[in-house]
Amino acid sequence: MEQVLALTIPFFAVAGLGYAASAAGMMGGNAVRSLNVFVFYFAMPALMVGAIARKPFDELIEPAFFAGYTGSGLFLFVVAAVLGRLLFRLTPGEATVMGQASVISNSGYLGVPLAIAAFGDWAVAPVALAMIGDFIVIAPLTLAVLEASRGGASSAGRGILRALKGLALNPFVISIVIGLGISASGLGFTGVTERFVSFLAGAAGPAALFALGASLYGRPMAEGLVPVTVVTVLKLFAHPALVYVALSNAPGVPDEWVAVGVLVAALPIAGNVFVIAENYAIFSRRVSSAILFTTALAAVTVAGTLALFQN
Repeated sequence: MEQVLALTIPFFAVAGLGYAASAAGMMGGNAVRSLNVFVFYFAMPALMVGAIARKPFDELIEPAFFAGYTGSGLFLFVVAAVLGRLLFRLTPGEATVMGQASVISNSGYLGVPLAIAAFGDWAVAPVALAMIGDFIVIAPLTLAVLEASRGGASSAGRGILRALKGLALNPFVISIVIGLGISASGLGFTGVTERFVSFLAGAAGPAALFALGASLYGRPMAEGLVPVTVVTVLKLFAHPALVYVALSNAPGVPDEWVAVGVLVAALPIAGNVFVIAENYAIFSRRVSSAILFTTALAAVTVAGTLALFQN
């Protein structure tokens, strides 16, 4: 356990420094946004491209993992939305956002650097597959329901198109595709290119965690405490449990990939869930509170997950 804490505490401590910097007024103006631009468009894509490109192509594709992770997330998405409708009398749009918040992990800013630190560069492959499942299944489904709640079936189609357009322009998706292409070609990196990618990627982890913490400051602490608590339990406990059951029973999925999948599922809610909720003015304050709650508690759940697989 001491080894696990030595791994996880620095990650969440850096996020805590970002939160403290915002609380102290050191991240005023567009500082957080500017830091996010660097992380989102440059440092994290370099980290993902490099880690994926250095692996043999046949070790990067695992359809059973993709099906197990995405399928369990889709199941929990539906369960959470139904609970929202039955327990809290949420509208279809609100219930949909609650479902999305229960399954979309902060795979980019927290998952990628943490998985690499815990398991090695190869862990980018399962994290990338988990992210793709969220991008091409959960996000379009969410936007389709939200658009349909506004204006019917034609609007739902537009929601799916918006999601697909966002997918095509997402730097994480682009970096995954580039990394896979380089891996498949067998070209790899040499000389200056290797140095450049490694140098830029080295800034990704600390900058992403600092930006994550800075973005959490000012979020409401207890907006809709009961539904926020339910979402927190679903995200941090039900989601990794379902992923474990699905992946451990999926044929051919290596134990190491199961561990990474459960780790990703145990991560806090991703910030883009709030962006969608805010854009549609639906459930946004509760999602904001849930992001804060799950990020704070993830320091415990992530350490527990790693300790479990270490044993």
